[in-house]
Amino acid sequence: MSSRAQRGAVSILAAVWVSVAVITMAAIDIGHFYYVRRDLQRTADLAAAAGVQLIGSSGGCAAAINSAQLNATANGLSSTGAIQSTCGRWDPSVNAAPSYFVATNAQLNALQVVVSQPVSFLFLVGQTRTLTATATAQATNIRSFSLSTSVASLSGGMINGLLNALLNTNLNLDVGSYQGLATAQIKLLDLATALGVSSMNDLLNAQVTVAQLARAMATVLGQGNIVSASVTTALNTIASASTGTTAINIGNTSSRNGLLAVGLGDPQAAATATVNALDVLMAAAEIANGSSAINLGAALNLSPIASVTAQAQVIQPPVIAVGEAGTYPDGSYRTSAHSAVVRLYLNVNLVSLTIPLVATINALNLPVYIEVGQGNAYLQTTQCSTQRATSYSWISATPGIADICIGGDAATNMTNTTVPTSCNQPAQITSVSVLGLGLVNVSVQSPSGGGVNLPVQAPATVLKFNGVQGDSDDYQSTNTNGVGSAVGGLLTQLASGLSGTIHVWLLGGDVTGLAGPLVSGLVTLLTPVLQSLDALLVPLLQLLGVQIGVATVHDLGLACGQAQLVN
Repeated sequence: MSSRAQRGAVSILAAVWVSVAVITMAAIDIGHFYYVRRDLQRTADLAAAAGVQLIGSSGGCAAAINSAQLNATANGLSSTGAIQSTCGRWDPSVNAAPSYFVATNAQLNALQVVVSQPVSFLFLVGQTRTLTATATAQATNIRSFSLSTSVASLSGGMINGLLNALLNTNLNLDVGSYQGLATAQIKLLDLATALGVSSMNDLLNAQVTVAQLARAMATVLGQGNIVSASVTTALNTIASASTGTTAINIGNTSSRNGLLAVGLGDPQAAATATVNALDVLMAAAEIANGSSAINLGAALNLSPIASVTAQAQVIQPPVIAVGEAGTYPDGSYRTSAHSAVVRLYLNVNLVSLTIPLVATINALNLPVYIEVGQGNAYLQTTQCSTQRATSYSWISATPGIADICIGGDAATNMTNTTVPTSCNQPAQITSVSVLGLGLVNVSVQSPSGGGVNLPVQAPATVLKFNGVQGDSDDYQSTNTNGVGSAVGGLLTQLASGLSGTIHVWLLGGDVTGLAGPLVSGLVTLLTPVLQSLDALLVPLLQLLGVQIGVATVHDLGLACGQAQLVN
């Protein structure tokens, strides 16, 4: 081989070895950066998790940021590194994907941490590259509470009688058993496990019978001997006696009442929340029996003046709410409960006339919804500290005497357990059509275009609960100091105020201003009907025991924020 060829071969070989060396050094640098980046990510994760645990404390955002800084330093962040923490809200129900995080100063529940550090190349002297790692952690303080609008008694005979009526059983448990149930707290995650579901979403979507629910609660409470044997025995006795097959929703849906009204963007955060065994049992029994309301049509027979479709429900068991404090962007509360001692739905109908293929005249159709002894409760704020005694929640409770609304959606209020009574759709009360063409249309509606709402209730009272279970502040009540008979005359008052809410359309045009005689005639027609209803309703309400508007909030526990990495 010639010397020139030999030199060429050496050059090629040298180039290959130089390339291999460069690739090797680059691979070493990449590996070095990878391991440093991994350490930075671990530092960011730990700092975010440590800091967010304090975001719901009295120190708020400042305490969370300081905790994240200290944690990052303790976990090896070098003096050349930097950490930037941002407080905000992580909420899949409101914020945009994929991060679901928005920096804000309101209703904080998340901390985003960005850790950065300049890292030198191993083989390029004097050259550096800045590496970063980002972590977002979320922690929510979850409060559980129940709302009842009648004074609960632990008299064994009274509760036995109520459960026997609701479940069609023959229970005879003693007062001690009910007292044990009244103090027994059950973590929702444990309840999910006992029911054989794997997540909070699955639990809220589950349907169970009263018997299955009672056995599941007995299983949870029987583990670790956390309650007396009489409590689990009582639950198993109730399960054996409950032969009904009605399926109960664990979580509320738009069409059916459920045991729990969970006000969380991420329901999984409710896993550590607790509920009370007796509250759950009473609510489940009421829901299982609640599919058939009392039909009062015969009792309110006003023939020949009108026919009345009337249904009533007596709501005594508590409504249970689980969630976090604060409001949604529209101002509605994230966690709320609504209940009433008595719910009444009335639909007053005067004679309708149909001439086949020619005309249809609906003289009067007035859908009215009435609640007596109603109550609302809203979770305003929560705050956690290192001691349960200094942790607290504020719950706003509003008791009422009565609430009336008129609207096309009046009947939907019969299954409402979360928000105040409201009729949002106008009610068409009179219509005349000829040959399929709408000639006259008369409706009742508010100035805003919805239904008409007339609540009679006391101002809200803010109740403060600490984080200690079993102490004197667990049950707190507020009342209207007004007797149920105060509802008398409300329907007559309603008639006198209808003239300002009745609107008349002729061939699609609003002619209310020109239809004064028609409006006056309708009010004149309605007044005796509503007066007759007043005369019948007051004795009915007194018979059902409606004496006072009272709202009782039962604190079921505060689960302080547990850190969870979400990004």
